[in-house]
Amino acid sequence: MMMRTLIASLLGLLTVLVVPVGQTGAADFDGSKPFLCAMTTVMECDGSGQCERQVAETVGAPTFVRIDVGGRTVTAGTTRKTALKASERLEGRLILHGGENGRGWSATIDENTGQLSAAVVANDHTFSLFGACTIP
Repeated sequence: MMMRTLIASLLGLLTVLVVPVGQTGAADFDGSKPFLCAMTTVMECDGSGQCERQVAETVGAPTFVRIDVGGRTVTAGTTRKTALKASERLEGRLILHGGENGRGWSATIDENTGQLSAAVVANDHTFSLFGACTIP
């Protein structure tokens, strides 16, 4: 009997330890509160369809962005800020749109996991960005 209790306790502890670190509650990324996103992968593609993996800093992409849907802003660092022109929730995703300097951008964030996919589109090339978001 004591052995079963010990095993049950260990299994309970292992279950807690196996839950991914940083996982947040359901729908944390619904736009109701600001969050921070880190870019993990950047792909640059030219007009011919040739794509190359890049480091965010070498192509001028921010490593981190702060998204404030309520304040309608996306901020990188202390000096770069752009307006969030549109946002909507669709099938468990938060979808964001904006544009400036002749470029448009769009981002999709999974409301439950914070996984981010985004694109910046110019007239002769595109950037596909992938990352993860967290509630600071």
